[in-house]
Amino acid sequence: MRLSDVTEIFIGILIKREEKINGEYQFPIFDLKNYENNENEYDIIETDKDLEYKLTKKGDLIFRLVYPNKVIYIDNNLEGMLVSSQWCVIRPNKINAKFLKWYLESDEGKRSILTNVSGSTVQKISVQSLKMLEIPEIDIEKQRKLEDIIELWKKEKKILLEIINSKELLYKNLISEFIEKESNVKES
Repeated sequence: MRLSDVTEIFIGILIKREEKINGEYQFPIFDLKNYENNENEYDIIETDKDLEYKLTKKGDLIFRLVYPNKVIYIDNNLEGMLVSSQWCVIRPNKINAKFLKWYLESDEGKRSILTNVSGSTVQKISVQSLKMLEIPEIDIEKQRKLEDIIELWKKEKKILLEIINSKELLYKNLISEFIEKESNVKES
């Protein structure tokens, strides 16, 4: 099945075109840097257009059209934002959003996306090509089970990374202490 069969997809806004100083409407604009730094402050765009229909909703995915592609699940913190034209909003209606995110980020999904990328300097996939992307047809209950497995793996991965970071710090401190002790012994 095609992505457009199970989702609604629309491109973000051209900020410079929509921006109007002292505009009637104000909307927060999604910024990847703020998102990745866990900052909850986003720039506001003022405009004379009511762009309410383009705002992100919980359960949406936003997809960066420019390579390297990125897929972000919209939770409560990212709800009600506009995205720039380098992004599109994917609003699932007949597919599990977290399963779709996982698929688009999987090796198979990335290969499928890359076959539709154009441009040599700036590689980009068009919204039209994204809509035509073939998605595996999997029963919604199985998608929910896969979502549970994916969420469990994320939690396990987080715990494992925390263990690795703690061990690295421990060994770094042990080595530093050892070197310091040995230096003090030789100086005496």
